[in-house]
Amino acid sequence: MKSSVLFLTLLMVVTTVSAVGNKPNVLLIFTDDHAQWAVGAYGNKDVHTPNIDRLAKEGMLFTQGFTKPVCSPSRAMLLTGQYSHRLGIPDYIPFGNPVHVDNGLPAGTTTIASTLNYAGYQTRMVGKWHLGYGEKYYPENYGFDSAEGYRYIAPGKQYKNVGKIPFLVNEKSIIRFKNNPRHTDILADQVIHQIRSIAAQKKMDSTPAPFFFYFALYRPHLPWNHVPEEDEAHYKNKNVAIPNLAQFPKAKATDEQVRDLTRQYYANVTCADRNIGRVLDTLDETGLADNTIVIFIGDNGFMVGQSGLLGKGNARRLGINESGRILRTSTRANMFDDSVLVPFIIRWPGVVKPGSTSKVLVSTMDILPTLSEVAEVQTPLKTDGRSLLPILKNKSEAKWRDTYFDTYDMIYLGDDGEKPHMRMIRKDDWKMVLYLDEIGEALSKGRRHELFNLAVDPDEKDNLYGKHQSAAIQGELETRLRTWMSESGVQK
Repeated sequence: MKSSVLFLTLLMVVTTVSAVGNKPNVLLIFTDDHAQWAVGAYGNKDVHTPNIDRLAKEGMLFTQGFTKPVCSPSRAMLLTGQYSHRLGIPDYIPFGNPVHVDNGLPAGTTTIASTLNYAGYQTRMVGKWHLGYGEKYYPENYGFDSAEGYRYIAPGKQYKNVGKIPFLVNEKSIIRFKNNPRHTDILADQVIHQIRSIAAQKKMDSTPAPFFFYFALYRPHLPWNHVPEEDEAHYKNKNVAIPNLAQFPKAKATDEQVRDLTRQYYANVTCADRNIGRVLDTLDETGLADNTIVIFIGDNGFMVGQSGLLGKGNARRLGINESGRILRTSTRANMFDDSVLVPFIIRWPGVVKPGSTSKVLVSTMDILPTLSEVAEVQTPLKTDGRSLLPILKNKSEAKWRDTYFDTYDMIYLGDDGEKPHMRMIRKDDWKMVLYLDEIGEALSKGRRHELFNLAVDPDEKDNLYGKHQSAAIQGELETRLRTWMSESGVQK
């Protein structure tokens, strides 16, 4: 419940901190709709991501990094270390309907920014917010000293129509976001400018304050029809691999149509990667890289034909007409791995072993407790995440979580007239997802529930729920899942 995460600012943090100048800077990079499979470092030979791949070579790559399968809840989890159901954000926050305008991150909620700000950090943000519309939900109210470029989808009262919202940077209107192929470059320019300003300040201050920078890109989120030519050039006429659509008869598209969509998606991924590289180069040029933790994560996954879908947790069944236009087909609520697993990489010079890989179950909720420990600051609010420091320092992983739980309530798009409330458990090679209605009853009399053995079925095509051969593991997982639901305050 929202009230469980509200608290007085004066009681927010208790800390015994050494000189702030000794603490590492933090650059947190969050891409939008970025699937784990769409990164070279995760084994994709078609996509061009040299800068993200560089982070993996110089840091630690997590193969099982989990998040919510849609935007707003995933951002809430990242910034607060809490399950999004505790914050009243079970689904993405829509715009354009006055009924939904007053939905956002509860006032007074602890965030990474407010925690590190109290610990003496400069806290800055550039890019996407998506945690509420209007001035009361602006990021400056949640611990950020400054924030730029987020008001495209966080309008104030002066903008009544979302289609007319300008792209604002330094209070100046930039050509509308969707129509400007250079908007990612514009955001990166702003990050680079601010990092150089910080570096200049540090040269004049013997004990400079460390910085926390949240760079939240809008790429590679749709629309994909506006991207710089140098990013498209990597994929011109390239025969990129695509899923086998013959397995999904409800998907209405040709292989070449899906291949073209994939090229467009990759071009947007590469646009994000190129600008990430510009920011990393700036850290090098200013001498800040050696004392900066760089965290790279996608906000949620994405599918371009996988499972016969286009999208994420609220994906639509893939449909393209003869002219190549994407059709408004029916939705397919899901918590497939392609929706909930994201690229998750951390570089920390002198601490994290370059080129290392971890297979443990980690979550975006782990970032706040990790950075709290790094900054030597504690909050009275118990987070749902855990500090990753033992993993990053290559200590024993034996005491790490062996099971991961999560939820997704598809409130706003619906799923063939229904509103699935999904409850997921992941343990070892097994994954179970329960599909419930608003009062906790099984949708379709339980025929929607899913159980997958990912060791032999990584594409999640063979549903074993209700099958005799999987009765024992099904019973074990469902008992644990329902126990967690009760203990964590999840609606049934």
